[in-house]
Amino acid sequence: MARRVPRTRPIAHNAPPLRGGAGALVSARAARALGAGLCASVALAPAAARAACDGGAADVSWVRLEGAEAQCPAAAQVRAEVSRRLRRELGATGEGPSIEAVVQGRPGAWSAQIRTEGCDGAPPAVRKLTDSAMTCEPIATAATLLIALAIDPEADLSEPPPAPAADPEPPPPPRPAPAPAAISPPAEPPFPWPAEPPPRPPPAEPPPPPSLSVAWRGLAALGLLPAPAPGAALSAEWSFLPRWTLSTGALWLPELRADDPTFAFGITAGWLGACVEAIRSRAVALGVCGRLVAGSIHAVIFEDLDEPRVVPTTPGARPWLSAAAGPRLAVRVVGPLRIEAGVDLLVPATRYSFRVQGDLPAAFEQPAVAGTVFGGLGVTFR
Repeated sequence: MARRVPRTRPIAHNAPPLRGGAGALVSARAARALGAGLCASVALAPAAARAACDGGAADVSWVRLEGAEAQCPAAAQVRAEVSRRLRRELGATGEGPSIEAVVQGRPGAWSAQIRTEGCDGAPPAVRKLTDSAMTCEPIATAATLLIALAIDPEADLSEPPPAPAADPEPPPPPRPAPAPAAISPPAEPPFPWPAEPPPRPPPAEPPPPPSLSVAWRGLAALGLLPAPAPGAALSAEWSFLPRWTLSTGALWLPELRADDPTFAFGITAGWLGACVEAIRSRAVALGVCGRLVAGSIHAVIFEDLDEPRVVPTTPGARPWLSAAAGPRLAVRVVGPLRIEAGVDLLVPATRYSFRVQGDLPAAFEQPAVAGTVFGGLGVTFR
């Protein structure tokens, strides 16, 4: 460092000469002491400046360029994170090395430059970081760690332990027990007004009105003739009570040949009965019917009249009587049109055995139990 030498004024010719002796010696010694003091102050000035630089502190600068203003943290947040990592404060501005960090970029292309200038007068160190993350958080975290290491290379940068949990508040003191309330005498019951009558139940659906149904039925009989036989029937039902239906009708089973084709048998009968309905509404009727069937069974012999082999002994039809019972279902489909189906079990009261005189087997004999299955289509009149 250059020292400024004060200018000296020329001595006038008419000035009195310096005196010799002790006075001149004192002035020379004072001049030498003043010069030595100035040299010492100049030599000690850099050492004092170096002693004022705190290596544990830092002057941290964080700059966000275009593209990083909204994505990257602010300078105060970075300084707070560095302090948290180092577990101490950074110190005031100008007390330590200067660290300048500049971050810029966009999602997928981030870059940061960290310039560190120490207190020892060494050339500044520059570090560059790049990252391809979609957010600024990874490169900001890396820059924060580099700044902390630049301040204290031996620092423990692990996550600091969590703060101890605050002591739980003591439970509130128990409330004093309330004083027993005075027992008041029971209030007098109100005047016994008559109770309101219970609400009336909703009216039940009225039963369907009386109706008359007529239907044509097709049926199949088993056991009434020598083989399963088709037949037809005409039925009429009159519903006059909510659960009762009067049933009547007629059936016809055309002649059906026996095993011996010389003989054929058929039945014509009518019935009268009643049905007990388990379900009866305007659209559905389901019940069990019982009826008494009465008519005639007739036999036909197919022979050549010129040369007969079999001559009937008692020609003509024979009366036939049977009891029948079974379920019946009727459903109205459209308007008055209805369909019905059912099964009947028949027990003939008159069972005939048609035989040829001699020891030949019987041509036909009705079994003790027979059955029919029927289905029909009809209309209902109300």
